[in-house]
Amino acid sequence: MADPDPAGPPPPANSRSPLWLGGLLFLVTLAASAWFVDQMVEFGERVEQQHGLGVVNTAAALLQPGEVAALRGQPADAGSPAHDAVRADLRSVRDANPEFRFVYLMRPLPGRSDRFVFLADAEDPDSSDYSAPGDVYEGPSYELRNVVETGRPVFSGVVQDEWGSFVSALTPVNDADGRLIAVLGIDIEQDSWLDTQARYRSFGLTIAGLVLALVALFLVGLQLQRQAAQRMARLGQRLAEQLRELEQAQEGLRLADIVVRHTSEAIMVLDPRMHVVSVNPAFERLTGRRAVDVVGQLPPTLAQEPALMSRVMAAINAGDHWEDEVWGTRPDGTRYPVSALAEVVRGEDGGIAHFVVVLHDVSAQKELEARLRELSATDGLTRIANRRAFDEALLREWERALRSGGPLSVVMADIDFFKRYNDQYGHVAGDACLQQVAAALQAGVRQGGDLVARYGGEEFVVVLPGADEAAARAVAESLRQRVQALALPHEGNPATGVVTISLGVATCAPVRGREPTALVDAADRQLYRAKAGGRNRVEAAD
Repeated sequence: MADPDPAGPPPPANSRSPLWLGGLLFLVTLAASAWFVDQMVEFGERVEQQHGLGVVNTAAALLQPGEVAALRGQPADAGSPAHDAVRADLRSVRDANPEFRFVYLMRPLPGRSDRFVFLADAEDPDSSDYSAPGDVYEGPSYELRNVVETGRPVFSGVVQDEWGSFVSALTPVNDADGRLIAVLGIDIEQDSWLDTQARYRSFGLTIAGLVLALVALFLVGLQLQRQAAQRMARLGQRLAEQLRELEQAQEGLRLADIVVRHTSEAIMVLDPRMHVVSVNPAFERLTGRRAVDVVGQLPPTLAQEPALMSRVMAAINAGDHWEDEVWGTRPDGTRYPVSALAEVVRGEDGGIAHFVVVLHDVSAQKELEARLRELSATDGLTRIANRRAFDEALLREWERALRSGGPLSVVMADIDFFKRYNDQYGHVAGDACLQQVAAALQAGVRQGGDLVARYGGEEFVVVLPGADEAAARAVAESLRQRVQALALPHEGNPATGVVTISLGVATCAPVRGREPTALVDAADRQLYRAKAGGRNRVEAAD
């Protein structure tokens, strides 16, 4: 009697069916991969559009409506204080976001919603790409009209005009009453936009390629298993399948480990007690802490802020997800802001197996926001506080004086015969005069307590918290002497022949029911007394 075939019984007639199923699985995976790549590109486009709209909306909110409204869209705007201040804001936005090619302000021509005129441009006036105030934009205006008609920001498709092909983020700039006074635009070159989309597509293709490779390995394993099934016993066949599945799982873990180790985002894996299990190299670079120093411990930020642990767990219990901006501290004491995202990984029993926490460094974004806030409170010409910053400081100090019961003083100052100065020496010299007077006033007050601001034109205002009338009068007299000591020639000032100022002082103890503007009005009246009394003097309420 012959020995039985060691390979076992012949394969059944339908043994080819795994090949058909494998091919179908590969085609389905291929289709899913193509869909995933398209979704990744769409996701990238949405992220970049939201980024562009976020930047243009932030920039629009920080523009001074009064300065924008002062622009008439005429060549005469060039060189005006409002135009220079707006251009400085636009250039700051472009410098902080080098991916943007053009940053500009437009306004519809009167009676023509389909034609737009340039108000200001961040480009250098010597550049061939510069659009001067009053230049009419000859390119497509559909998206611009859409912003004007709807009053909502728009991220345009590719637009081609005389400067090239771009995508644009457009948003309305409104005055205090909500009326549209301009359209702020930020252009990204089409090539740069396409490069960004290509990066998202490359990422999607990489992930899809990894998935297809895993599927291909899986199908190869099936084929090998089929061949082995003809030669091995049923028990050996099952063992081989388990070994191959283990190998595939290990390969998947290896690939996942490569992605985690080479990503720029800091990643932590925590156990259910929120102690660190592992971190990637990006975490070490961001936090300044080695993996061996944090494994087995609470994450540094949670250890430093116990209240944060409660907020995180409350969010996790509500929906397996937590997201927030927090501040971390490095071992050397430096602090850094991060956008933190935590997700729950649950085991087969439904319990929490791990937490995965991703940290994204937002230091550059915070620095930009701080710079934009500073620009919004600074006079573009004199670099001291502007009217908006003064109004906020006056209200703040008024409320503080209400609580403390102490005095509050305001000094109004005006350059004597400044119109004559401008007429005789020119507006450029007039601007230089304003800058030197502002610097002298700034140097003559207490740093960190008093506030010097440009009130408008050649007028300045000083807030003196805690100063009674005598102290305020002394400060005002010191400021007067400082300006006269500059010895700036002024032939139009017959009394001294140099630039001088007149000052009015008002002091009160704030009470409920009285408005802070009453103190400003009182100082203004004293200023007019100083003017009427011969100028270059200080007047205060008796």
